[in-house]
Amino acid sequence: MNDLEHYRRLERLFDSAPLNQGIFAGSELKVSHREATLELTIGSQYFHAADAMHGAIYFKLLDDSAYFASASVEKVFFLLTKSYTIHFRRPVFEDRLKAIGKVVSVNEKEIISSSEIYNQEGKLVAHGEGVFVRGPKRLEELVGE
Repeated sequence: MNDLEHYRRLERLFDSAPLNQGIFAGSELKVSHREATLELTIGSQYFHAADAMHGAIYFKLLDDSAYFASASVEKVFFLLTKSYTIHFRRPVFEDRLKAIGKVVSVNEKEIISSSEIYNQEGKLVAHGEGVFVRGPKRLEELVGE
């Protein structure tokens, strides 16, 4: 499998997740070499009681963009998030967000990737870094070639 086929397979894997077909329907993932972008339009369905985006949504965007950047360099196994640290910068109301994940380092045991979320005005709203490790499942088990 060449790299481009691998990236499209990862995008299909993302699209096949029930969570992304339901609550996160309309999110758009693009995977490339050592990078992934995830876009989502934020409306009130993603708000907490104080009328701003809930922290769980920040995590989802940051973790997924870093995860798929990491997965771009792992062609055999489904990765697992070992840890992820978030730094919140500003609240989000109704907006279109873009999360960009990039691989920082790769070794035999883990892949470290960072990610950032930007609003429509290009302002950073959150950033973080995660550690990803190979899980027991093979990608071919999860999404067809």
